[in-house]
Amino acid sequence: MTELTESQFNPLCLHLPAVEVAAQLHSLGLVRTCTPANHAAIEQLGRYPQSDDISEAGLVIGEDGLDLRLNLRAWYWMGMAHAAGEYSLSVFDRHGKVLLRLASTEQSSMAGWAGLYEQCIDKPAVFSEPPSFSKRDLQVPGLVEEWAAMANVHEHFALLKRHGLTRYEGNALVAPDFARQLSQTSPVAMFRELAASALELMLFVYSAGSVQIFTGRLTGMREAAAELLFDMPASEQAAPTCFRIADALDAQIWRVYKPNQVGGVTSLEFFDAEQRLIVQVFARRPAGQPEQPAWREWLDAQEAVR
Repeated sequence: MTELTESQFNPLCLHLPAVEVAAQLHSLGLVRTCTPANHAAIEQLGRYPQSDDISEAGLVIGEDGLDLRLNLRAWYWMGMAHAAGEYSLSVFDRHGKVLLRLASTEQSSMAGWAGLYEQCIDKPAVFSEPPSFSKRDLQVPGLVEEWAAMANVHEHFALLKRHGLTRYEGNALVAPDFARQLSQTSPVAMFRELAASALELMLFVYSAGSVQIFTGRLTGMREAAAELLFDMPASEQAAPTCFRIADALDAQIWRVYKPNQVGGVTSLEFFDAEQRLIVQVFARRPAGQPEQPAWREWLDAQEAVR
């Protein structure tokens, strides 16, 4: 599968509320969807289902394995392009950063794309400068105890929000009880090891407006400069997926444990120099089932490397 490139987008303004755009995505048929993160990107080929869950909760679970969680509140400016019979849709945040990209395919509904494109207007985007990054010196008494009391991993977001913490800050504040930084600092090297493990994984690739998820084994690996590219075919768990990961200066990789009622869940979390999450990796785990012992054994081996 060919990865979407920035040059494919020179958009007009799609001047609609994000919830209205999300509600129309099912009409586009088979599309390519890409979530670009810092130093990583994931692209999948699939169809958006016709479901109120998309516009109301940002939940996209396609029958063909397309899997996203959309944060529509972060969708600030949307634009579309149409050239050589192809359409594209780009979503930006208020600072001009791309959050999500969609592109038509030969099997798309061109009527659906045309209907969306007809709602565009010629209105240039006005973006603001992003705030500069600065590390915070924090102390949160009782955070370790609150973390230990979690009964469900979904309580994690509420815990961070309650204390005004980023994901990275939460990890650092519960270390070493529930989170530990690994000695490995190269995302590319770590993903080579992940691919070699042949474990069934779940990859969560983050932008502020989209979390795109791949479930399965990392296959089809090839190297390009300081990047790894993986090209996974369609499976029972996932749509056809292209995933790219690049090395990042001063990257950090953390092993993070969150309690639940079936023995807890362990993730591998990759951050860049500004503490932004690049990608999060779990072992594939059916709902309500314990985590794979092989995943924890693999993590133990990685943590033992000095």
